[in-house]
Amino acid sequence: MAIEELTEPRAVAQKAERSQVLHENVSFCLAGIIQGLTPPKNLTISQWAAETRLLAGEASASKGKWTNDRTPYLVEIMDMLSPQNPCADVAFMKGSQIGGTECMINTALYYMLQSPCPIGLYQTTDDAAADFERQRLAPTFTAMKMDKYFTNDTAGCKEYPGGIFFLGSGGSASQLRSKPLQVVLCDEISGWPLDCNGEGDPCDLVKRRTTNFPRKKRFWNSTPTVRGKCRITKKFEVGDQRYYNVPCPHCGELHVWKFGYMVWDRDENGNHLPWTVRMKCPHCGGEYQEWRKTELMALGQWVPTNENGAYPSYHLSAFYSPLGWYSWEEAVSEFLEAKGDPQKMKVWTNNVAGEAWDEDNQVKRDYSDLELRCEDYGCEVPDEVVLLTAGVDTQDDRLECEIVGWGKGLESWSIGYWMIPGDPDLEEVWETLDGILNAPYSKADGQQLYVAAGLVDSGGHKTSAVYKYCSKREWRKIYASIGARGPNRPVISRPGSTKKSSAENAKLITVGTDTVKDWFFNVLNYDKPGPGFCHFPISENYDGEHFRQLTAEVKKSRMSRGFLTYAYEKVYERNEPLDCRVYARAAINLTGLDVDKLASLGMSFTRNPAQRTVRKPARVINQGLSL
Repeated sequence: MAIEELTEPRAVAQKAERSQVLHENVSFCLAGIIQGLTPPKNLTISQWAAETRLLAGEASASKGKWTNDRTPYLVEIMDMLSPQNPCADVAFMKGSQIGGTECMINTALYYMLQSPCPIGLYQTTDDAAADFERQRLAPTFTAMKMDKYFTNDTAGCKEYPGGIFFLGSGGSASQLRSKPLQVVLCDEISGWPLDCNGEGDPCDLVKRRTTNFPRKKRFWNSTPTVRGKCRITKKFEVGDQRYYNVPCPHCGELHVWKFGYMVWDRDENGNHLPWTVRMKCPHCGGEYQEWRKTELMALGQWVPTNENGAYPSYHLSAFYSPLGWYSWEEAVSEFLEAKGDPQKMKVWTNNVAGEAWDEDNQVKRDYSDLELRCEDYGCEVPDEVVLLTAGVDTQDDRLECEIVGWGKGLESWSIGYWMIPGDPDLEEVWETLDGILNAPYSKADGQQLYVAAGLVDSGGHKTSAVYKYCSKREWRKIYASIGARGPNRPVISRPGSTKKSSAENAKLITVGTDTVKDWFFNVLNYDKPGPGFCHFPISENYDGEHFRQLTAEVKKSRMSRGFLTYAYEKVYERNEPLDCRVYARAAINLTGLDVDKLASLGMSFTRNPAQRTVRKPARVINQGLSL
């Protein structure tokens, strides 16, 4: 057979093969050209994630397709990070276990695949970045079938069509400079060093990398740390301070999920039962359980609270963690375990409440826990009470008064709290107060106790009215008073003259408010009845708002003229119950009575103030009753 006859079929086959390869190459090129000329779908990050994102089981608590229904609070944050939104910065101050890291990963994937550009993602340290790449990014890229998408693929740098992705740490200046970036994702920035290799704040170095991009995005994501040193808290406060509000299933009013709104039961021995935890609506008082989380979060919305904020900033506690992740019961159990231990409370405050820890207030008081103390005395005045005192706070449009019963070791029982509306310049306001201070208060056996002493706040704009009232009642130890700040002041001073007209010639008692508050905030943390413990009655006047005001101040340190000083400052706008309690405690020292001795003798102060007797003026003492 001729050679030509042998080679002709082979040549034909080779020609056909070349033609097929050429066709495939042309098709590939045309597809690439068409794809390049076709604009991507105009999707936000949340829309893209719902359509495209796949979760790797080894890198996430869930596996499979991403759903926004699981974490609806992340939708707005992701959309703010989308190129369709003009904002350059987004801050997210958060607790743990709420999906913040996945939000950041969704943003990185979106810009890689949907809107390619130079991207930087920065962790706290190089080791943290390596762990993040191995545990979170690599499984995610595999799940998304992106392994062949990258060229020059290294742990710290991945090139892809139209962009480049850098992974580094906020502790390395070399990784933060000389890299122009359009999108920077900064994780756990409160853990970044204050000074990056002597070149300044690493957050400022990051910002410099984005200067030349008109559509820049900077995502500041972190749990908080210590107040005053916490970057994410500062970023949040500069922003518009948005909180995720959910509707109450009872009244429909929006509110934030706070630990202060959580209530739970105790057994007959006073032991906490965390599994009974419910959320209490601050508007209607209705309670609901955690199983309603998914339903209510789907109806939630972000509400800004700082209209002058420079950019969108978000706060979210771990109380919003989806069902099956971190539970309310766990939050209560961990709080009870941490209570009284500053280091544990610091961890709980940062990671659960999502708030900065205030080192000046190391023993964090929570007013919701105090509300759970409210008990049924079974009578107006418990048997252990031997002495009643009163504290009165004066406002421009009302008086507020608390009567407190005292027993052995200055264990206290709140007997009643009254708000008396009206201008204190009007006589009828003081007549109502007289009715409260002169009334008998009965024990279960019928024994009647009367207020032994009281102090009325004379600060503010109603000083003359207070002096006029008290000047006629000093014989029964009802005195005008004023608070004095500062350490080591006596509980009360000897009476001083007010130097007013004869109608207002009252004596003025100065109260060492810091001294009393130091004692009170210490005993307020006592968990079991006994010396110093504070009892509260079940009453509509002793509600969450009352206890919020009772704990409205914290002691903070400040430098003054080179010296470290301490002072109480408000952390809530109203504090009238605290002032009433301070004056009621100080009034004990007006009586000259030893409460422990009265208790040991089984005696109580039962003198009726209406039965006035003529006697020498009582000497006001500041001895015999120690804090």
